[in-house]
Amino acid sequence: MDILPIIIVLNAIFILAAMYAERANPQMLVLWMVLMGTLPLIGFILYLMFGQTFYSRYAFKRKRDDDAKSMIDPDKVRKFGLDPRSDGMSQALERSGASQCLGGNDVRYVSESEDFFDSLFEAMEKAEHHLFLEYYILRKDATGRRILEILIEKAKAGVMVRLLVDEVGTRNLPKDLKKELKKAGGKVYTFHKISTLLLSAKKNNRNHRKIAVIDGKKAFVSGYNIGDEYLGKGKFGHWRDAAVIIEGPIVDCYTRVFLQDWRYASFEDLVNDRDLYCAEESGKDIPVQETHGGPDMPGTNSIHMQYVSIATASREQIWLTTPYLGPSDAVLYQLRLKALAGADVRVIIPDIGDHVFVYWGNRYCASRLMDAGVKVYEYHDGFIHAKTMVGDGYYCAVGSANIDPRSMNLNFECNAMVYSEEVGKQMTQAFEKDLERCTEYTMEMYRNRTGIQRIKTFLSRFAAELL
Repeated sequence: MDILPIIIVLNAIFILAAMYAERANPQMLVLWMVLMGTLPLIGFILYLMFGQTFYSRYAFKRKRDDDAKSMIDPDKVRKFGLDPRSDGMSQALERSGASQCLGGNDVRYVSESEDFFDSLFEAMEKAEHHLFLEYYILRKDATGRRILEILIEKAKAGVMVRLLVDEVGTRNLPKDLKKELKKAGGKVYTFHKISTLLLSAKKNNRNHRKIAVIDGKKAFVSGYNIGDEYLGKGKFGHWRDAAVIIEGPIVDCYTRVFLQDWRYASFEDLVNDRDLYCAEESGKDIPVQETHGGPDMPGTNSIHMQYVSIATASREQIWLTTPYLGPSDAVLYQLRLKALAGADVRVIIPDIGDHVFVYWGNRYCASRLMDAGVKVYEYHDGFIHAKTMVGDGYYCAVGSANIDPRSMNLNFECNAMVYSEEVGKQMTQAFEKDLERCTEYTMEMYRNRTGIQRIKTFLSRFAAELL
């Protein structure tokens, strides 16, 4: 019996099934169809394990339904009055899954690693009631151990300690400290364990959020993971990242995000424990929204809407920084449109890649912006890992989400949306400082790639869309 015709028919059926299942994402579908056509049956198995997204409609239904029931006491928050243009944006973001836009906040923008970690350690050491930490990576090095040691000390003192890390990012924690933390009364869980998701596409949905909430009154929202390399002690040398440290009513919203993720990972339900929502108005009145996204929010990712909204609303200036550049068509065309209309649109990316397909993938996406007049710069002083966008010196995005397909479609992410000239000025000054450590990457440089570099560009972009 000739098996080849059977394989061809089965593969055709599988491709048609994938076409139907992924009809909402045609760009990704084309790439998977090429792979399935090149590697019959094997390609379909790889698609089921790593590429499919249709399962999001039901795989995260429990989390989506549970999260929808988690409400913050309306008596504890005060909605902020914005100008009509900004108010329309904030309402659109709220309808797409973000929090309310709340006033009464103090926001400090941080762009230096030492400042971030010193502030985080100090706040943790002063904690009196609870410590909630959620990070993609927590290294087994001096910085990671110090974090765990502080958590152990506070747990022994009676502070409620909850630590959530991603299994792929963190891999494993120091066993001695993990055991000691649990003995002291703290709790640790990993998100989406590979051992239980071996045959599930959910293993490709990682928790990339970076949140720390201290006593329910102060939140650290950032692109920083926990480890020595994020203090500039790794192979890349100097590490440039970004964070906002927030005090005010919006902190309750970050508490809620953490507790929703904690419930999903650990099955311990603390989401509606009112004693954990302790945010108070600060001495300032900066309006902030919490934005988050993930595969549990298909079609209504508030972070994607955040980037689109900033690009749409800004008229004179859009400055963004990202280590992984792969904007959606919506973001891409808004950036192109604004550049063509004469706005000052600039992008900073690393001059090195920390992952195999990043370098030339970034440059391909840069070329799609540069030919419309967007200026792209390569950062040379170590590695730039910040995920920021500032529009007209007022619309400010800071957090964990890269401007790439993985952050927009696969990962769980969390950002801050800040409406503030004060914070916008801080971010603009930091961007200008970064430009002193950059050189411009031009369309001419991209066109002068060698044949090998062109192949690398194709493979990098292909892999970026698949993974």
